[in-house]
Amino acid sequence: MDSRVETKITSGRGILWLIHFAAVLVLASCFAYGTTIYDSLPETIPTHWGAGGRPDVWEAKSFGTAFFPLLMGAGASALLTLVAAVVPAMVPPEKNPSDWELYRREGMVRGTVVALGGTSVLIAALIGALTVAGWRSPDHVRGGPALVVIPLILGFLILSYAAAARWARRTAERDGVSPTVEEQEQEEDKRWVGGILYNDPNDPHILVPKRSGTGTGLTVNVGNRRGRAAVVVFLVVFVVVPTVFGVFQAP
Repeated sequence: MDSRVETKITSGRGILWLIHFAAVLVLASCFAYGTTIYDSLPETIPTHWGAGGRPDVWEAKSFGTAFFPLLMGAGASALLTLVAAVVPAMVPPEKNPSDWELYRREGMVRGTVVALGGTSVLIAALIGALTVAGWRSPDHVRGGPALVVIPLILGFLILSYAAAARWARRTAERDGVSPTVEEQEQEEDKRWVGGILYNDPNDPHILVPKRSGTGTGLTVNVGNRRGRAAVVVFLVVFVVVPTVFGVFQAP
């Protein structure tokens, strides 16, 4: 790979890491607030709440018991940042890739960095909100918001990859790079939605391998009826139901 081409394509990627820093700011602000009220907390504080939002486990107040959720959130954010950092190494470019393939791969890398960063922010916000609620109203902490975060994360993942695929196309076109007919890249692009969902009516399979350069595993073929039905069921179970239940459980 020409290092000059790689440098040109990857230029500007660094700013995307600000979203990971945002998760740190969320947790740090909650931690700072906790230090201001720590002395006013009772000597015995709840550390676990049951399904009804009522505390069922109490422990003596200490730095660990009061701030453990925030430390756990920081660990989760650090893990997501690490995964995002090693994505380029986990998904190396194909041998002798075309210029179009390099742009497409860079789009997937950027989409992953943003997707994991957004997930980190949402998780940090959830943990921070529940932790502060546990400090301020320990007798009852509602769990509804936790369910609402699930569809938010899913939606952010989809938007991140769709936006990244669009960025790759526009940037490549700006630089005079387009899919090559000889390598069937143009036809291949038409069969993918946001680079993550397969769309081929002629393929009867529901699950198909992920697109080259996007990792290992399977994805859904939304080009046939059974694939679309699988997506609908997934959305109902993991988006609609949690959202409705979470809204009704929210304060």
